[in-house]
Amino acid sequence: MTRRTVLGEVSLTGSEASCDQLYWNRASDLLFAVRPLGAGGFAYEAINPAFEAALGISSRKIRKLDVFDYMGAEDARLICSAFQACLAQGSEVRVRHGLAFGGSRHDTETTAVPVIQPDGCVRLIGSHRILRGEDDIRRNVSLASIQEDIHQRFASELHDSTCQHLIAASLSLMRMRAHPGASINAERLFDEVDASIGEALKEIRAFTYLRYPQALTVDGLKTTIECYARSFATRTSLDVSTKITRAVDRLPKEHQRLLLRVTQEALTNVFRHAKATKVKIVLEATDAHIRLMISDNGCGLLAARAGRGVKAISTGVGIPTMSARLKQIGGRLEIHSDPAVPHSGTTVYAVFAHGFTTKVRKRKTVAAPAKAKANTP
Repeated sequence: MTRRTVLGEVSLTGSEASCDQLYWNRASDLLFAVRPLGAGGFAYEAINPAFEAALGISSRKIRKLDVFDYMGAEDARLICSAFQACLAQGSEVRVRHGLAFGGSRHDTETTAVPVIQPDGCVRLIGSHRILRGEDDIRRNVSLASIQEDIHQRFASELHDSTCQHLIAASLSLMRMRAHPGASINAERLFDEVDASIGEALKEIRAFTYLRYPQALTVDGLKTTIECYARSFATRTSLDVSTKITRAVDRLPKEHQRLLLRVTQEALTNVFRHAKATKVKIVLEATDAHIRLMISDNGCGLLAARAGRGVKAISTGVGIPTMSARLKQIGGRLEIHSDPAVPHSGTTVYAVFAHGFTTKVRKRKTVAAPAKAKANTP
């Protein structure tokens, strides 16, 4: 069944619509759907809550207004220029410019993609992403530390208190079953309540495990992620595979913790939003870089169609903060998704230089003579 979303005239279906709704409401970037007007003008058909806050005007009120009616002349001129380029090219455009939106002027990246509707009308969807500086990155990293502490306390309370109450309720239900004379309807009700309690316990245990920051084991990152993945699969009934090089255990502990956090955050998003059945974790070392890839076969995200970056696709501050931390060590975080292809899912990439290039090459050099010797008659 077709479900119309907040993206103006853009209609989506099923799980794709629910993912878009969450993304639209939670993204901190300024998201929009635009329709062309006559004489080269444009009107925002829909804007997300973050954009509403920036402009001080609701999405409903903005629909009938030209961009020049509520924006400064310079902002309106720059934005319309980007939209005109998108229409002229018939493909995605990315433009960097300085926009104020009624406040201080910031470096902003505007992304727009043309979408042709069934009636032949063209709409533009995309975003205005304010480009953050180093101070914002440091604040994001600090926020992540606070967030981890909150998650730890929250998960502990859920596990130690809420789960115990549910177990007590399940035991009380067992005692009620033991009384003779219960009708068939009563037995059926007991089964339904017991099943609901079981599902609640399963979800709470899975959630608390995912959100509780796990420490690195004495065996290193490889073993820690493998153990975490096995427990994740058991608690969520997802099929999880791992392929992890032992070389990651030679990384500095801070880099190992960062990779573990990225893995946890990505798996949490899969569990909560992706509607996936399979997840694959690959952590490998090339000659110069460490590369982490976490992919699923879920519903994907509409954001990728608009050429979105990491921050827009994610929810909350988790993935964006991991991106900020990777930037601090010269790395990068990318998210790729194509919901137009069924079950293509989402892939999270984290890449940074490892600093032990020479040692990796030496190992490769030593391996060759050993193989030749084994093949010698």
